[in-house]
Amino acid sequence: MTAMEPPVEFAFPFPAYQIQKDFMKELYMCLENGDLGIFESPTGTGKSLSIICGAVKWLLDHEDHKKNDLIVKIAALDTKLREMDEKQTTDWFSIQTDQLKIRNEKQLLQNQLDLILKNEEKMSKIKQKIVGDAKKVFHKSKAVRPDSIDLDSNNREDEKDHDDDDLILEDLSDDSDESDEETDQYQNTKIYYCSRTHTQLSQFIGELKQSPYSSNVRLVPLASRMSYCINKNVKRLKHSNLINEKCLQLQRKKSTAKDEKSLKKSKVTTSCPFLPGNQEALKTQILGAIKDVEDVSRIAQELNTCAYYSSRNSVEDGQVIILPYNSILHKSTRLSLGINLKGNVLIIDEAHNLLDAIERMHSAEITGRNLLHSINQLTQYQNRFESRFSPMNLLSINQLSFCLKKLIHFLGGTSKSNPQDKIAEKSSRLYTLEEFETAAEIDTINLFKLIDFVKNSKLCFKLQKYMDKAGNVVMIHNNKTHKSGLKDFLNTLQGKQSEVVEIPLIVKDDKKSAESQSSSLMAVINFLECLKNNCSDGRVFLLPASTIGQAGLKFVLLNPAAHFIDIVTDARAVVLAGGTMEPISEFKDQLFASAGADPKRIRTFTCGHVVSKDNILATVLTRGPSGTDLEFNYQNRDNKKILDEVGRILSNLCNIAPGGMVVFLPSYKYEITVHEHLEASGILKKLSMKKRIFREPKLTSEVEKTLEDYTKSVNNPQHPRNGSLLFSVIGGKLSEGLNFSDNLGRCIVVIGMPYPNIKSPELQEKIKFLNENMVRNSFHEISTDSSHSRAVIQIFFQAPNAGSLFYENLCMKAVNQCIGRAIRHINDYAAVVLLDKRYTHKSNSLPTWLQNSLVITDSFPNTIRNMAKFFADRKKSNSV
Repeated sequence: MTAMEPPVEFAFPFPAYQIQKDFMKELYMCLENGDLGIFESPTGTGKSLSIICGAVKWLLDHEDHKKNDLIVKIAALDTKLREMDEKQTTDWFSIQTDQLKIRNEKQLLQNQLDLILKNEEKMSKIKQKIVGDAKKVFHKSKAVRPDSIDLDSNNREDEKDHDDDDLILEDLSDDSDESDEETDQYQNTKIYYCSRTHTQLSQFIGELKQSPYSSNVRLVPLASRMSYCINKNVKRLKHSNLINEKCLQLQRKKSTAKDEKSLKKSKVTTSCPFLPGNQEALKTQILGAIKDVEDVSRIAQELNTCAYYSSRNSVEDGQVIILPYNSILHKSTRLSLGINLKGNVLIIDEAHNLLDAIERMHSAEITGRNLLHSINQLTQYQNRFESRFSPMNLLSINQLSFCLKKLIHFLGGTSKSNPQDKIAEKSSRLYTLEEFETAAEIDTINLFKLIDFVKNSKLCFKLQKYMDKAGNVVMIHNNKTHKSGLKDFLNTLQGKQSEVVEIPLIVKDDKKSAESQSSSLMAVINFLECLKNNCSDGRVFLLPASTIGQAGLKFVLLNPAAHFIDIVTDARAVVLAGGTMEPISEFKDQLFASAGADPKRIRTFTCGHVVSKDNILATVLTRGPSGTDLEFNYQNRDNKKILDEVGRILSNLCNIAPGGMVVFLPSYKYEITVHEHLEASGILKKLSMKKRIFREPKLTSEVEKTLEDYTKSVNNPQHPRNGSLLFSVIGGKLSEGLNFSDNLGRCIVVIGMPYPNIKSPELQEKIKFLNENMVRNSFHEISTDSSHSRAVIQIFFQAPNAGSLFYENLCMKAVNQCIGRAIRHINDYAAVVLLDKRYTHKSNSLPTWLQNSLVITDSFPNTIRNMAKFFADRKKSNSV
């Protein structure tokens, strides 16, 4: 198939800026050529719309091009056949043979074209069906609402004789009765779009609704069972893993006719009342018009059918699939959702923290408390049902118990320990996976098979259900008392065992640990699954403590590319997009190159800001009003002179900056230090007379209320105040994903540089790993022969400073996210003040659009004059 060229003009809801046109053109060619793209477009430049109009335009063109290409090829073969029929020759055998080959080739092409035409007809019917048929279903479905059904009461009588049947492990078999038949269906090209949060995905869907392509594209929003489930009896389990297992149990059916008959005879109801329901009606609604997760859930409730499975079943006919990070980046989740990236496009938005997200997603931590809960719950479960386990399941259960006991022994306890038991505190230490498995004495266990057993047998769900029925009493160890007396003695002589009374020792946990009991085994299994990684890709850290319950183990992934290889290999094209993607070299080296990608596939695009240079005032201030050097390193954190300078600077800025001023500090601890000093020195009281003071809340639940109060205070200042001041933390709850546009963020002040703790063992190991393993490449031309022809060779070389560069980038990426909170649209304006002389050497790491306005100065009076003029000019231009 011939390659397509980008269109001269892209459909856009309003006249596009030049940078948006450039973005869409580059994106179009990235998808067409099957490249790996890194796209940076500052917030406020219409990044989402540029992605939509560039990517969807390519998708529609690609599908049309594919169809037209088949039509042209079939027509060419028809012409060839006619020419052969008209050709007069005596070699009829060769002609017949050639014609047969051409007809076979034509038939293959015709089959592909027929599938496309059949699919178009199917989609056309869906469009026609959505208005008429869906309304009928709504009226019918409102007659009966299963959400009022009490599943427990309905099934209670039926389950009396089979009370424990659903607690027994699934028998595993190598043979499968499931059919692997594939139906001939057209597989259209798909764009998988993912972002970090549900809010960001909803915003993208909203933008797509407003785009010129809203009626031309089929969008499917995928979400977890937690988000989509409308069965109250399942959703009340709260934990996502338990909801998943319960859902699978309810909708699971036996595969053989014999089993089906047995199931009917047993009269045990295990199916969910919302499955299947009217899946086709909901699927029609999803594919017929663009809807977000809330829309799909609402319609599912009205249709009394499952939103989760309807959305999954809609994927094969969808064109743009919306889903969160973990659904695409976690391989097992991706496979369970039936997502096939082969030949399709993946766009990851808000990708600036992608490397960190992959590392967190594939890391795990457990405590001794988790292990003790798991051991004792598993022991109770095994004692209750051991006689009903198959030999293979019993063997696997014993292997899992062995593994858990070895891990608790490694931490310094035993299976009979209590979480509060004191242990000899060990020093923290890190292990390679090989070293850890040997030291913990679990190297004889095949963890791959053990994890498969846990998943396939549904052990975590079965165990949790048993613990719920048993009252969830955790017996840390059983105190067994034997009955004594004449009767008991006679029973002994007759060979009868004495009755044993188990006295459970109920552990009093705090609220947090009590809530986590139900997921203890899941946490342990997640940790064991991490041990399946390549030995060089991660490390296990021993987290010592004074009690066995607090001691822990943590697996840290060091090589995120190990879990990105399949994506790079399978996907037609991968696009990483964000407002601030610098340093781009990290994505090239640590993700694409380390995943084995051809460097020629990597394409980068960076654009400036739509905001005029005159609307941004950026200053690096190296000295305070009294001439004290501003260097907020660890040694100077408690320096009274510097803290006094901070008070003077903020006091002067509050006089000049209108509206909202957001002050970012390196850590929560330093925010407290600064606040306490300002309060003790009386500066805070003076500041509060100019601007109302707010502080970033400690609890996430309080963030929304703080922002509401801050917004009200900025928009309606009480005289003599001219706005509000918000103390926040770099990398905290307010530094990412929130907008301080217009008056909410007229002045952004960043105090110090947020370098992470270099003494952290995890960080040190990451730096060491990068220094030892990071390889860069370059291209060089060389002469190949005497005719002066030249060839390009690729040279790989070690990057010994990769770890140090990574450490620097951690700091600057966090700073750039804070800066990006202010400028949100073309008419916005703000002043950015960086207080630390170390920024003089980091200007190249700041966003490009900020560098164009950056001034480095040690003169505080000049800074105040420039800022006063800046805001006066903005006020004057806005009043015109």
